[in-house]
Amino acid sequence: MTTVEPGTRMTLAEYRTLPETDGGVWELINGELCQMPSATAEHQFLMDFLVRMINNLTTSIQPITGLAFSNLGLALSDLYAPTPDIIYLRYENLRLINGNMVEGIPDLVVEILSSDRNRDLVMKRGLYAGAGVPEYWILDPFNDALTVLELSGSEYVERALGRNDTLATATIPGFALPLGQLFGNPARALIRGNR
Repeated sequence: MTTVEPGTRMTLAEYRTLPETDGGVWELINGELCQMPSATAEHQFLMDFLVRMINNLTTSIQPITGLAFSNLGLALSDLYAPTPDIIYLRYENLRLINGNMVEGIPDLVVEILSSDRNRDLVMKRGLYAGAGVPEYWILDPFNDALTVLELSGSEYVERALGRNDTLATATIPGFALPLGQLFGNPARALIRGNR
């Protein structure tokens, strides 16, 4: 494995040539290489659960209406290539996938909050809104909450959901997930019990 250093300045073209690296996820933010910490078991569980629930619905319909992916890079510009926890693409936008990266604007991105809350709540919110990502979900495992942000003009309009609400969106027709199934999942309780 090649060693890469956080803070290295580079373009998207240079970022694409990086070899696989150890130690978490790498993003290109404002032309600077940033290292994200590896996901916790709980973070991974929540991410996998959402991807599975979305794909169970979208692949049960023929033709398939779209697909969700975890940890694909997102090429937004020459200086910005974040790696959202989840990217959802409608069927007609699956052509945007090029290897391990989405080249263009996805229909939906999801970030699961970690200890660096400002990164997802402020920086990435502004980045995704500025790029024109139509829908952005922020999942907060610390407070069992999920915020749906829908683009209106150049700003997001928020819809706050809690453990007793159902997550539904026009972006994924037919998708309706009672959030109690996510936040109250027995497997999540087992993971949390091991802390």
